[in-house]
Amino acid sequence: MMSLSDAVNGFSGEVAWNCADRSLFGVCQLETGDQVQVVSSYFGNVIIKVKGKRLAITRDAAERIKLA
Repeated sequence: MMSLSDAVNGFSGEVAWNCADRSLFGVCQLETGDQVQVVSSYFGNVIIKVKGKRLAITRDAAERIKLA
């Protein structure tokens, strides 16, 4: 299992565990089992594509999201 902040561009995986503050994600909540694709990664900050939308996630939040 790896954190989202460690993922590289183009990585595609499944959310295995999310302990980030869910209020950070607005209407597009990340749930266990969601498929995510990393669009861009820069110093631990990531932009992901999930549920047909793109989300920018800070390094602090990305470290709390684990991928399988």
